[in-house]
Amino acid sequence: MSLLNSLKKISRSSFLRRNKNYPELVSETTLSELRQLAKRATPTSLDINLEVHQKMLGERLSPFAKSGFEFAETRLYQAGDNVRFINWRRYANTGELYINTFHEERRPQCWLIMDRRASMRFGTRVRLKASQAAIYTLYHLFKAQQHQMDVGGIITDQHLHWYDAKSSTANVQPLIQHIMAPCPPLVDKPDDQLNQALRLLNVRLQPGSLIVMVSDFADLSETYSSTLNALTNKHAVAAVHIVDPIEARLPQQGQYNIVQQANQSIVKIDCDNPNTQQQLSSNLQGRMHDIQTQLKQCRVQFKQVFSDEGFQTDDMLISA
Repeated sequence: MSLLNSLKKISRSSFLRRNKNYPELVSETTLSELRQLAKRATPTSLDINLEVHQKMLGERLSPFAKSGFEFAETRLYQAGDNVRFINWRRYANTGELYINTFHEERRPQCWLIMDRRASMRFGTRVRLKASQAAIYTLYHLFKAQQHQMDVGGIITDQHLHWYDAKSSTANVQPLIQHIMAPCPPLVDKPDDQLNQALRLLNVRLQPGSLIVMVSDFADLSETYSSTLNALTNKHAVAAVHIVDPIEARLPQQGQYNIVQQANQSIVKIDCDNPNTQQQLSSNLQGRMHDIQTQLKQCRVQFKQVFSDEGFQTDDMLISA
C-alpha cells in the first residue's frame, strides 16, 4: 500500500466521539477574531517571496486549451502532443507539423503542515503547544483564502492525514475541524511523519506554492535537509516554531519529575543544583539554536513563537 493511500481521513464526529471530555484547541470567538485579522493583514516578506515563486507558474506549458489560457509559442510537433492544437496554417506553409502551446493559468496553492503529535500536547503556561499551533495554522489558512488561494493541508497526528487543496470555505471545513479538534494526551512514539509530509509535498506539488509548517520540530534532523532544500528551490516555505517556555528556560529552583512518554520512565530534574541547572539549560538552548540554524540554512523563513504568547501578525514569519 502506498503512503498516500494509507493516509487517514477522519470526520469531525469521530474526533468528538473520541475526545468528548476535552475542549477544542481554538474557541469560536478566537476563530472569528482570526478571520477578521486575516482580512486586515498587510503583505509581508513571505508574500513577496511567494510572488517570485509564482512567476514559475507561467513558465510551465499546458497541454490543454481552455478559456483564460495565454498563448505561449508554436513549436514542432512531438509524439504524444494533443492533435487538437496542431497549427494547420503553419503546416500548409511549411509542410511540417507544428503545435500551439499555452501558459497555464491556475490558482496558487497554500499548503499547511500542522503538528498534533504527542510532543505538541504539552503546556506549562496558558495553553498547549498544539493550541498555539492551531491558532497560527488557522490564521494562515484564512489569509490564504483572502489571497484567493486553494488551501490544502497535512496534519501529523496519531497518523498522517492528507487534505486535498480546495478553494471554497465549505470544502476546507474538514481541515479546519481537524486543526481545532481536541488534543488529549498521547503516548510519544518515534515516527517519521513530518519528513513523510515534506516528501509527499515535494513529489506532488507544482512549482510556486506556499508551504507553512507549524510544529515544535522535536524530531528535526539532518535527514530533513535534502527534502527541505528541494522544496525551497520550488516553493515559498515558512516555519513557525512553537516552544513551551520551560523548553527554553528551566525554573531557577525546585525539583521536578519529568515523565518520558516513550517508556513512561521518570527523569528527576534538580534545579536547585547549579551545575545540573546550567547543563540542562545549555542543552535546551543548543537544541533551539540547532533547529533555527538548520531551517534557515535550508532557506526556510523562520519564526519562533512561545506557547504562552499572544498572537502576533506583523511580518510574523521574519525572526528578530
